[in-house]
Amino acid sequence: MRHFVCIHGHFYQPPRENPWTGVIERQPSAGETHDWNVRIARECYIPNGRARVVNERNEPIAEVNNYSWLNFNFGGTLLSWYEKAYPDEYRRLLEADRESAERLEGHGNAIAQAYNHMIMPLANVRDQATQVRWGIADFKHRFGRSPEALWLPETACDDVVLRLLIEHGLKYAILAPHQARRVRRLRAGEKPDLDKEWMEIKDENIDTRHAYRWFDRRPRQQGKIDIFFYNGSLARAVAFEKLMAHSPAAAQRILSVFDAHLRSAQLVSIATDGETYGHHEPFADMGLAHLFKYELPKQGMPVVNFGYYLAKHKPICEVEIQPGLQGFGTSWSCAHGVGRWLEDCGCGAENGKHQKWRKPMREALDWLRDRLILVFEQKGSAVLRDVWKARDGYIQVILNPDERSTSFFLARHLRGPCSPQARRKALALLEMQKFAMFMYTSCGWFFAEISGLEAMQNLKYAARAMELARESGGPDLEPEFLRLLKAAPSNVPEFEDGEGVYLKLVRPATASSARA
Repeated sequence: MRHFVCIHGHFYQPPRENPWTGVIERQPSAGETHDWNVRIARECYIPNGRARVVNERNEPIAEVNNYSWLNFNFGGTLLSWYEKAYPDEYRRLLEADRESAERLEGHGNAIAQAYNHMIMPLANVRDQATQVRWGIADFKHRFGRSPEALWLPETACDDVVLRLLIEHGLKYAILAPHQARRVRRLRAGEKPDLDKEWMEIKDENIDTRHAYRWFDRRPRQQGKIDIFFYNGSLARAVAFEKLMAHSPAAAQRILSVFDAHLRSAQLVSIATDGETYGHHEPFADMGLAHLFKYELPKQGMPVVNFGYYLAKHKPICEVEIQPGLQGFGTSWSCAHGVGRWLEDCGCGAENGKHQKWRKPMREALDWLRDRLILVFEQKGSAVLRDVWKARDGYIQVILNPDERSTSFFLARHLRGPCSPQARRKALALLEMQKFAMFMYTSCGWFFAEISGLEAMQNLKYAARAMELARESGGPDLEPEFLRLLKAAPSNVPEFEDGEGVYLKLVRPATASSARA
């Protein structure tokens, strides 16, 4: 077999828990269900673990665990909720990874994700590192193995991010075809061939049927990582053109991408939001199951994951990626690099709404992040041996929030005896830092309005972080934060600006949580 297929599902929801209670509150916009996590789980996550295959009379003839065939990632914050809400379905997800590893010579379908879906090129260096380390630790805790790759939120990437993946031993990344800048052939031994001419990539004209190798070009560096660029046309057809509604047509569309005259191995890969299969597109989970069980085997196209394919078929070309506007990197869902999380770029506009609030909100959060760093270093150094090593290690407490794990963590990181006061202060400061990262969850900028559910959630995390800073002996940061938020105009006259959103929607949540 020389023709292979890999379909990746990026399954993700932002953390939705109230940062004071740890409970997801009722979300009326989710309709009859309690919240969006429950609704999407019922429409997508659970059905994909038990996808029905029916015949022409709509009679069930088979059941497929799509996760056994999908290359996939689940966000760590989503899985922490899913494990508690649907433990049987959670275990089914883990079992699918084990089944795929048995079938594909040790290469499981699951990969890790930057922990709480922060746009990596826009993060500071410490947050980038912690996001990767927490994502890897979460993956190992759940899947019992090291990940071969880590999903970059919104595939947002630049050279710095790729170097970070290399430093953490990751083998490959998944990017959109328009994120490639130029390519050239590798010489024998998978080394750069400096005599070869570069071919510039325009309009997605990169051959996505094989992996590419990216080299760290800094002096005295020898790092490298492989990159798969998914087929953009097929991905759009699946995500927006209902291709999976008719699996025979989907199989033919996939088959048409292969070059019958090439003797070398070829891979057709697709990457979309996993929620496409059942939530965005009802019954697409069933179409996907039929594709996996019948249509692809019928056409002689075995389904593999990226890790397996890479182990068998090494890159034949080198690639450089696009730097993006202002050098901030690129992503799969913004035509302006990463402008969707930075400025009023027009992406995500709804009914004439502006996004002029995006830049001031990010600037306010950046200011707050930097002030929280000062609090963390000044107050934390009195109780923690190394504040940043402690933050990286705090994921173990998040994953195992019992007394034994917490005590073990504190014994390792506290500077002195584990007194009740030192314990409370250390844990409060580490929670502060957790929320300082959660306030950058990408969904907060993705849509059109600062008073939306996702942006408001980020502001709640900011409010909780400021509260913990005050409780730890730091200054009251809220007045200046509100002054900066005032520069973020809302599309809703009732709120006027980010300060209005905070005072009318966020601060009442803090008060009600305190009463509870």
